[in-house]
Amino acid sequence: MTVIYAARGINKRFGAVQALHDVDFDVIEGKVNGLVGANGAGKSTLLKIIAGALPPDAGELRLDDKPLTFSSIENAARAGIAIVSQELSLFPALTVEENLLLAPGARSFRARRAFGRRARAVLDRLGVNVPFSAPLYRLSLADRQLIEIARALLQKPRVLILDEPTSSLHVAEVERLHDVIRSLRDSGIGIVYVSHFLEELLEISDTLVILRNGRRVTQDIAPSVGELKTVVTAMLGESPESLAERGQRADDAHGADAGIAPIKVGPLRISGLRGPGDLRIDKLEVPPGELVGVAGLAGAGVEELFAVLFGTAKAKAGSIVLPTGARAPGSTARAVKAGIAYTPADRKQFGLMLRQSVAENVVSVRTLTLGRDGFVLRAERLRRAALERCRQLGVVAGSMRQPVGALSGGNQQKVVFAKWIEAAPSLLVLDDPTRGIDVGAKREMHRIMRQLARSGRVVLFYSSDPGEIAAVADRVVVFVDGAMTKELDGATLTEHELVTAINTGVKPAVKPAA
Repeated sequence: MTVIYAARGINKRFGAVQALHDVDFDVIEGKVNGLVGANGAGKSTLLKIIAGALPPDAGELRLDDKPLTFSSIENAARAGIAIVSQELSLFPALTVEENLLLAPGARSFRARRAFGRRARAVLDRLGVNVPFSAPLYRLSLADRQLIEIARALLQKPRVLILDEPTSSLHVAEVERLHDVIRSLRDSGIGIVYVSHFLEELLEISDTLVILRNGRRVTQDIAPSVGELKTVVTAMLGESPESLAERGQRADDAHGADAGIAPIKVGPLRISGLRGPGDLRIDKLEVPPGELVGVAGLAGAGVEELFAVLFGTAKAKAGSIVLPTGARAPGSTARAVKAGIAYTPADRKQFGLMLRQSVAENVVSVRTLTLGRDGFVLRAERLRRAALERCRQLGVVAGSMRQPVGALSGGNQQKVVFAKWIEAAPSLLVLDDPTRGIDVGAKREMHRIMRQLARSGRVVLFYSSDPGEIAAVADRVVVFVDGAMTKELDGATLTEHELVTAINTGVKPAVKPAA
């Protein structure tokens, strides 16, 4: 086995937090090198260091057994190292082609037409059928993620780092991407693969490195789906059984444990709804206290329903009665004032103010949109309120003044929840709330979701993982081609039944004429 790229004795500290401690990591030529760890284990920090985005405090990077130092991601890209980050680095206002042209090395094409042919071949390989002229913001999150991967492949890298590449993809897209990864591996590229979908990672990886609390776990575990429990134990330092028992105790706890005040509201009632696109719902009622999953493929109607509920899209016809008795809002500001909370799948772009502090994010909706803290804001009182909310939700941060963008993905998602819990909503619309976070953080998110429902609120949620929806929801509503086709609950609510329902009656894709 040939080691293309090696990190040796990597150390990195952020203030009082030792993010990495003497970590070694090898990228082997022609192999998928899996990297796993719980949120805050140091994965993102290690990836940033080997991708050139962050310098180590100590340690050495070697490419082809020669020491090197990177000053930026662009500098690393010129050396043949490309990264696809979990949080996309694309420009929503630019077109697909313009975003692809920003790939390092894209300007080496002598003619725009030659670049276009190469880019189209890469997109076809990934199964992305969108016009080059389409503005990126009009694409689904899944398509945007594939565009980011295409941009990395255009660099023809020797080392390709994939950080949560499937977090927004559906099953068919994941399988297609994995086929591409296998072909890249067979061509000799060294691939670093990071994913919180452990079964996916163990199925595709050839080697495995586990991080826990900033250190590499010394236990040698071969990547195999049959080793899932062993890997989880190595990641978290305790067995899946003990985690499940602890999670069950947490699930049985009263909602007040997370500081969630109980309320009394009515159900969400939807009748005769016709959305701006294909969405149509004849009748749907969601009572308070029930955790209801909403499932469907991309474009099946889930995104449209959420947009109508949160006031970013307007229905053509029908009636929506909110839990408070109010009618559907006409704008996002009115939606918030009507008691609707919305957590977007892309938390960094739409859910958080990354440069602002944890405290400012937590109190932002309550203070600024709802004006519940008066005209004169007292910073220390708001900081204390944010600190208490973060304590209740288990947010790990250096201080309330720390920029929220510096937190791990799981802690960022907890801040999103904290922000909306502070606003005391009656209806929560949760779009892929556990996207890109590890198994332990997911369990905490599920606990909070259940407590929100048990406090008397109406909770709707979507996940790109059908297994998660089947495991967490009390009831699931399935959408196909804009229509509500089936409801699953009780014994019928299994992953197999859900996947079958999602894919039943789907119209075949029609390729545009050449």
